[in-house]
Amino acid sequence: MKHLLIAFVKFWRALVSPLYGDVCKYHPSCSAYGLQALRTRGALMGSLLAVWRILRCNPWSKGGYDPVPGSPEHDAWLAEQAAAGSSDSASLPSDVQPSALSHNTRGEI
Repeated sequence: MKHLLIAFVKFWRALVSPLYGDVCKYHPSCSAYGLQALRTRGALMGSLLAVWRILRCNPWSKGGYDPVPGSPEHDAWLAEQAAAGSSDSASLPSDVQPSALSHNTRGEI
């Protein structure tokens, strides 16, 4: 099942996402988040995380850096946040440039 879901997301990224352009408010994009969630968390939890992310990608969300929970990127981000003493969950890690984020109101699935 996991491989079918990954194939669907790859199909979406190849054929549908280019029609929308670079419009995701989050980093990584919703489709990249979905792929990583499926790969690291499995079919059920990865699907739930991807759907929750898509639901959060709306005109009223702040967007920002949002790694998949339980991924190495998430763990590194948490460690960086703890070291900086920051409680702002929308801040970007040092290796992500703010200009790479789009602030359009349409979200990529």
